Amino acid sequence: MVNSNDETSINEEEKEEREPYPTQDGKLKDNSVIVEEGADVIYGNGYYGSFDEDRKLLLSPIESLLLVERSRLNVTTDDEDEAFTFDKLLTYFLKNDPQIWTRYLVYRDLRSRGYIVRAGLGDPIHYRIYPRGGVLGKDEAAYLVCIVVEGTPFKLDVLDSVTRQARNVRKKLVLAVVDNVGEVTYYLGTQVNLAVKKQISDVTGKGGIQKS
Repeated sequence: MVNSNDETSINEEEKEEREPYPTQDGKLKDNSVIVEEGADVIYGNGYYGSFDEDRKLLLSPIESLLLVERSRLNVTTDDEDEAFTFDKLLTYFLKNDPQIWTRYLVYRDLRSRGYIVRAGLGDPIHYRIYPRGGVLGKDEAAYLVCIVVEGTPFKLDVLDSVTRQARNVRKKLVLAVVDNVGEVTYYLGTQVNLAVKKQISDVTGKGGIQKS
């Protein structure tokens, strides 16, 4: 299980201080950042993004934000040579996705613990987590992550649905709960079948009670 108090987990930020990566350049196109030169460096150091048919690396908004924050990526546009700051890039992505900050907090936290994190199965299963030191394409994802915001209603039927999805693909479900100060706590989700007993009138007319 993902442990928020795991002192033995790899901290990527500390690792990068010891082994700094060169900063690569990317171009902002709509809701993605495209990297051409240096794409293999970014992908090879954490499995960020995905390649298109031209071997250009496409980074999602959340991946781009993390790489900018860690000074591993400079993002510009065709019309502007000045690189985006983290805050400016976040503001840009917020226009299309008002919930990106919450998902970013979870993504950043998981990455800081040394996990490979990839896109999930769609809302509300936001991420797939691979083991530390895993190889993408060889190792399978171990967990599916569903993000829950503290104080925001989360329907039981949705919880049941995501638990079933995780079970069907033989993954463990992790609930990432984000509190009002941005701290993330993880809970392992399991499926429980409750046997509900209903009392009904005895149709025999003897006044007894049957349970089914």
